[in-house]
Amino acid sequence: MSSRHSVFFCVFFLCLTAALPAWGRKEKSGAEKIDAQKIGLGENAAEKIDTGKTEAAETVLVQVTGVVRLVGGGPIPELVITGPEREWFVSREDDHLLKELQHRAVTVEGYETVLELKFANGFPAGQRRTLKDIKIINVE
Repeated sequence: MSSRHSVFFCVFFLCLTAALPAWGRKEKSGAEKIDAQKIGLGENAAEKIDTGKTEAAETVLVQVTGVVRLVGGGPIPELVITGPEREWFVSREDDHLLKELQHRAVTVEGYETVLELKFANGFPAGQRRTLKDIKIINVE
């Protein structure tokens, strides 16, 4: 019985020592802390820094065709227009226009804002495209 215990403890300590280097290891990041006041992110600066969002480059008038969907499991879900190649989030000010058109194909015109997203370590995480000042062109 003592040999079973010794084998168990050897395996246990072997697994423990293999996992220990990963516990508590702090990733070194080249990203510097951003002073929100210096770069002028405005009143939502803390939220933008915490989520890794950066300021939008420009706003462009676009026409978008896609299916209206509701996404998000949190307390405030968001409307998204899903096109063949990308998704556009609908701004909170305009979501009342499309709420009744969920699961339907629509063509809308609006101003697109593209935010470049980054992970906490500074690597790119993709883009978030948002539409605002939406006008409905066609509903299928």
